[in-house]
Amino acid sequence: MNDEENNVSTKNRFTALMLCWFLGFFGVHRLYAGKLGSGFLFLYGTIVSILLLLICAPVGQMCLITMLALVVNDFAVIALGQFKDCYGKLMSSDDLYRQ
Repeated sequence: MNDEENNVSTKNRFTALMLCWFLGFFGVHRLYAGKLGSGFLFLYGTIVSILLLLICAPVGQMCLITMLALVVNDFAVIALGQFKDCYGKLMSSDDLYRQ
C-alpha cells in the first residue's frame, strides 16, 4: 500500500452523505465516522432545540437554525470529499471498492 491509500478511511463517503441528508440533525453521519462526541452533541442540540421550541418559540427557532447551519456545513464538506473520520483519514469514494 502506498501513502495515499493509508490516508483513506474504510468509511464510505456516499453513505455518510446520505446519513447526513436524512439524519443529519441527529448526528448519525458523525457517529458513522466514529466522531462520537460531536455526534452525540448534534443529537443533544437537536433535542434541546425542539424542547426550547415548545417552551419559547423564538429561542427554539434560533437553535434549530443553528443546528441546520451545522448540518448543511457537514453536508457540503462531505460532498466536497473533505470530511475525515475519527482517525483523520478522508472518507473513501465508491471507486475504491471496484476491482
